[in-house]
Amino acid sequence: MAESSIPNNEVREHLKHPVTSSGMYEIDVANHQECLTIDEEFVRNIVRQTLESEQVTAATISVAIVDNAQIHQLNRKFLNHDYETDVLSFLLEESCDLAGDQQADAPRGTGKTIDGEIIVSTEMAIDMAADYAWDAIDELTLYIVHGLLHLCGYDDLTAEELPIMRERECHVFEVLGRPKPTRDSSDQGHVNEEQPLSETVSPEQGDRS
Repeated sequence: MAESSIPNNEVREHLKHPVTSSGMYEIDVANHQECLTIDEEFVRNIVRQTLESEQVTAATISVAIVDNAQIHQLNRKFLNHDYETDVLSFLLEESCDLAGDQQADAPRGTGKTIDGEIIVSTEMAIDMAADYAWDAIDELTLYIVHGLLHLCGYDDLTAEELPIMRERECHVFEVLGRPKPTRDSSDQGHVNEEQPLSETVSPEQGDRS
């Protein structure tokens, strides 16, 4: 899975999302594919419950659901990575009212206000679900949850961070009432050996304004 933090609205403008309000979270879902039937309210609920479990104060989140060709194009355009991937996450803005005050064991989203974009491939979800022997909708749910956790501040690029990400994914799936993800704490879920599960670009590195 690939991750980027770009502090402007280039991604959202590229996909031309309107953003609609849902309580303290503004969540929009744009379905640009025909590989998998998508219930947009189901996707909004995934986002809402993940943010609530992370104790995020407020968020504006856009979820674009695409196919492999589209996510390949976006991966190349925004990250200069010339391959298909499963999820791209872009942190556009972030603030935290509780910086330095929260408990060490608090979720990393605690007190944050987040503006971000998540792009997921249903075509990749279908392919990977077969490898992991579970439903494509659950695989797609994992991509959405994984991307949101990155926006909240989790990573999976080190041996220390990966089990933490896996634990939070499992926690969110319990909240959602979905089957536990089939990855274990050491499984990076690579699409291929050269592509890590997630790649993080700092706002300074990703600034395209």
